[in-house]
Amino acid sequence: MSGHQTTGRTDHHPLRCDHCGYPIPDEPISTDGGRFCSTSCTEATESGSTLSDLEGYKRVPSGVEPIDSLVPNGMPADAFVLVSGEEGTRRSELLTELAWRALERGESIAVVSYANPPTATLERFFENDWNVVPALEDGRVRILDCFTHRLADREGFLEARNEWTEFVSDAAGDAIVDVSDPGDVREVANTLLGTLEDLEMTETGLVVIDSLDELDALVQDQLVHNFLKDVRATVCKARYVPIFAGVSATGNESVPDDEYVVDGIVDLRLADHLEPEARLSQLAVRKLIGARFLPQWITVEYEPARGLIASVPPADTARTPVVDGEPSQYGSRR
Repeated sequence: MSGHQTTGRTDHHPLRCDHCGYPIPDEPISTDGGRFCSTSCTEATESGSTLSDLEGYKRVPSGVEPIDSLVPNGMPADAFVLVSGEEGTRRSELLTELAWRALERGESIAVVSYANPPTATLERFFENDWNVVPALEDGRVRILDCFTHRLADREGFLEARNEWTEFVSDAAGDAIVDVSDPGDVREVANTLLGTLEDLEMTETGLVVIDSLDELDALVQDQLVHNFLKDVRATVCKARYVPIFAGVSATGNESVPDDEYVVDGIVDLRLADHLEPEARLSQLAVRKLIGARFLPQWITVEYEPARGLIASVPPADTARTPVVDGEPSQYGSRR
């Protein structure tokens, strides 16, 4: 038997630092405040700094059953994720469900709506039997209206609303944030940052952008690239607030999907090859930097109130996971 001292690391259950939450690679520094990986963490704790439940904001479950079955350890909270799908694959419903699951967790959401007016964006929740009115009253919802100011007859649109639409608009109150020039990506980015400040969204909450196709139709390709790069840095990386952005799988190729702009891609596709007489859809994670995921397609169904569910369980959940795009036999790299 070796006479060497046992370190803070074991093969299967590494000792984790009581401040940063990461594995302790060598001998821990033990104090009355706990066991730490470094002097930096020890001093930070002694000065009153806390990083409670680090995994809580570093890794978050999406709340969407098929995604969580493919990403068992949770989505990175600092990720910018494209949700890509052709028409008929429930892409918009998935984006709405991601936002709703965040509300269910007691968090706040911000929706950048290019594709619909705010009332139609909110209507997507009601269509799924998800009552968003209490969250509107609690001040946990913001809809950045990048649609209404693009209408040729904006006043006519507002005057033509029916009683239900008027009710939803009144209930939204301060939740609707007007963007006077949706084609000015700097204004949109600044408005989004101001909204996150107002909601105190740091290490909590979620942002949805629907849709990048509409943004791409408004501005030059390079401006789309710069917008995504900027909000990824200022929202995801600086605040640990994830962004999910919808884009058509058959849309413009100018919407970037390279590793320097987005951290993850969730694909939706029609699966007529499985049952030619049925319009089936499938979901897969194509890419997710820094997280473990299973590289397989899941056939999904949509049910009001339940959202997207797996119609057929994953055939082989013991398959080798993928981490940062490479097969891994050791699980997730943090």
